[in-house]
Amino acid sequence: MEEKLSGIVLGGVPFSENDKILSIFTLERGVVSAKIKGVKKAGAKLKFASEPFCFVEYIISKKGNFNTVIGASLIDSFYPIREDVVKYFCAGAVVEFVKKFYREDIISAETFIECANALKEIAYGERNPKEALAKFLVLALETAGYALTEKCCYGCAGEITDRVYFDYRRGAFFCEDCFDGVGREINFITYQTIKNIKEKELIVDGQGVDKALRLLDYYIENKAEESIISLKELIKICA
Repeated sequence: MEEKLSGIVLGGVPFSENDKILSIFTLERGVVSAKIKGVKKAGAKLKFASEPFCFVEYIISKKGNFNTVIGASLIDSFYPIREDVVKYFCAGAVVEFVKKFYREDIISAETFIECANALKEIAYGERNPKEALAKFLVLALETAGYALTEKCCYGCAGEITDRVYFDYRRGAFFCEDCFDGVGREINFITYQTIKNIKEKELIVDGQGVDKALRLLDYYIENKAEESIISLKELIKICA
């Protein structure tokens, strides 16, 4: 059986002398594994279809539970990602999040669109690529069931205007009056940046984005018990 799948390359591992097994995040079937032949040879016709981050329309032959790429058309290579170390780690964190949170054949059209949009913004956007990553993580966490409750104080539902506290267990932010001792105080700019992301406002403060990424890293590791290595490396090089 053959089928067309629109997919983003999450990564690949060597298989035999010249082949690879790809991990592809597809719109139609979620994450799938597929063998692609001959792509380690110089000048291989389908080499582009095995490169990380590439957005490709695949033709896949399926026999039982085994998938083989037999044809491909490039939609977007997001090539500028490969020319800038910050963009590279931002994009790496996007695809790594998908690998960690979406197992084989778990379909999420919403996350697929968020992933494609994030890679496009990281590659071609005029603003800091870290903004696109922070936006992706906030939206993708919500889709994956780890939403942050940033619109108002979790305790009184009032607006937070000064000191703010975060409890990773509930993904919740509290004002000073409602803080019950569970969690920790965070910088107000961190909270405001995450709130702006969700409200789709422009983010112009680079310091706020860096702080937001550190909080998101902390939240992912402690709440979801996952570690996004590319995100950690990005935080190190931008410190």
